[in-house]
Amino acid sequence: MIASGNDLLVQVKDNQPKLRRRLELGCAGRKPSGSTTSKSRGRNRWETRTLTVFPVKAWFRRTPWEKLINTVLRLERAVCRRDPATGLCRTTNETVFWVSSAAALPPERWNECIRGHWRIENASHYVRDVAFAEDASRIRKNPDIVARLRSFAYNLLRADGCANIKNARWRAALDIDWMLGLSSLR
Repeated sequence: MIASGNDLLVQVKDNQPKLRRRLELGCAGRKPSGSTTSKSRGRNRWETRTLTVFPVKAWFRRTPWEKLINTVLRLERAVCRRDPATGLCRTTNETVFWVSSAAALPPERWNECIRGHWRIENASHYVRDVAFAEDASRIRKNPDIVARLRSFAYNLLRADGCANIKNARWRAALDIDWMLGLSSLR
């Protein structure tokens, strides 16, 4: 990916404990190159996000990450959720780390990139898991073929403007004429 001139932005999960610990220690003792705070609110939910950007200098010297990581991002989220039944708010705090091969972007732009990632996650991957039960799939031989078929069906339904993929799949299974009438099949 990097050889093609593109950059990588990846969230460091808990399944990389050594890398995550290195990022925690590195951010604790270094001066950030920038920071931004954003607030959003939704239904019974208020979120404050503080994104801090750290340039990587010698953090990863003599490691496999040395040529891949140029920027470390620390995102601190404070989310307040109101329980409609009781009216009480419950606040959770979370710190996540992101690493990127790109450098010298302003913190606001980094925030947009991370938000764009979650838009894809929520619009595609979540729908694919709920409507197509991808995570529950027991296919072990050539699972990529079935994944492509799911993607094909998903894209057909989205291109036709179906808002609820699960219901559209059900309707297509019951009515072949409706399925063949999709504008994306014409």
